Amino acid sequence: MAFERVADESGLRDGGLLGVKLQNGEEVCLAKVHGQLFAIKDECTHAKVPLSGGELGQDYCVECPLHGGKFDLRDGTAKEAPAKVAVKTFSVKVEDGGIWVSGSAA
Repeated sequence: MAFERVADESGLRDGGLLGVKLQNGEEVCLAKVHGQLFAIKDECTHAKVPLSGGELGQDYCVECPLHGGKFDLRDGTAKEAPAKVAVKTFSVKVEDGGIWVSGSAA
């Protein structure tokens, strides 16, 4: 599984969201909750808007900024309507002060 560096670790605070783009053009939403990093596709499966512009809850869910659909960062599951379809997740790690994401689905 190939990883690529997408951001500096210092660029994402706990409780924060950050939109980044992979070399293949795919947009990814990084999230940090309770010190854990997560990476999901940066697009609501209902409204097609960036999830990185949404709200991050302490329940490991990100809320879409448009209609309030929620997705679990741990597995991409749609947790609250109007979202019904899961969002793609990616493997993510911290190494050498950077955040690295795999271009393949987790």
